Amino acid sequence: MDKRLKVGKDLKAESVDVGGVLEVGGSIDARTADVGGIFKVGGDASVAEIDVGGTLYVEGMVNSTGLDVGGKASIGGGEVRDTIDVGGLFQSSKLIKFGKIDVGGSARLLGGGEGRDIDVGGKFESNGDLHFETIDVGGICEIRGNGDGESVDIGGILEVTGSLKLTRNLDIGGRARIGNELRLEELDVGGSIEAEVIIAEDSVEVGGQLRTKRGTKAKKIKLGDRSDVSGPIIGETVTIGERAKVEDVYADDVKIEERARAGNLYVKRAHLERRVQVTGELIYQETIDADPDIIFSKPPVKKDELPKPPL
Repeated sequence: MDKRLKVGKDLKAESVDVGGVLEVGGSIDARTADVGGIFKVGGDASVAEIDVGGTLYVEGMVNSTGLDVGGKASIGGGEVRDTIDVGGLFQSSKLIKFGKIDVGGSARLLGGGEGRDIDVGGKFESNGDLHFETIDVGGICEIRGNGDGESVDIGGILEVTGSLKLTRNLDIGGRARIGNELRLEELDVGGSIEAEVIIAEDSVEVGGQLRTKRGTKAKKIKLGDRSDVSGPIIGETVTIGERAKVEDVYADDVKIEERARAGNLYVKRAHLERRVQVTGELIYQETIDADPDIIFSKPPVKKDELPKPPL
C-alpha cells in the first residue's frame, strides 16, 4: 500500500490499493480500486468496485458495479449498475445510469439519469429528463425536464419543469410545482401544489393551496381546512374542509364543511354544513342535505342531467 501513487498515462491492474492519493492521467481498468484519500482519473474509469475514503474525481465515463465514497464524488457520466453511495456531494456532468443513488448530502445529475432508486438526505437536482422507480429526498428535489417512475416522497419542495408521471404515489411535506401535467395513482400534499393539470387514478389530498389551469381529477378528493383551490375539481367523492375556498366542483357526492365557500356545484348528491356559501349555481341530480343558514347566490336546481366536466 502506497501513500501516494501517480500514473501519467493509462493504468491497467487487477486491483489497486492506495492509502492516500491515487492520480491517473489517462484511463484506469481494474477489478477493484481502494483509495483512502483522493482518487483522480483524467480519462475513463472501468473499475468494478470503487471505494474511496475522501474524494473521487473522474473526468471521463465510469463503468462500475458499485461506487462507495466517503466525501465527494464527481464523474463525467456512465453507468454504475448497483449502488452509488456517497456521504457528502455527488455530481455527474453527463447522463448517468444507476441502480441506486444513496447520498447523504446533495446530488446533481447535470445530464439527467436513468435508474431505479434515489435516496438523498438534502437536495437532489436533475438537469434533464429523469427515469426512475422511487425518489426519497429529505429537502429539495428539482427536475429540469420530465420525470417518470413509480413513487416520489419529498420532505420539503419538489419542482419539475415538465411533466411528472408516476404509477404509484407522490407524497410532499411542503410544496410542489409541476410545469405541465401530473399523472399518478395517489397524491398527498401537506402544503401546496401547482400544475397545469392533475389526474389521479385513486385519490388526491391537499392540506393547503391547490392551483391548476385545467383542473384536478380523481376518484376521491379531500381538501383540508382553510385550503385554497383554483381550477375545477372533478371526482366521485369530494370533501372540502372548513373555511376552504374552491371554484367549480363536479362530483357524485360532495361534502362541504362549515364556513367554506364554493363557486359552481354540479353534483348528484350534496351535504352542506352551516354557513357554507355557494357563489355560483348549484345543479344537482338526486338530493341536497343543507343547513338552513346556507348562503346561495341562486336557488339550487334539480336536473336529470349534469353539465359535462372539463376532464
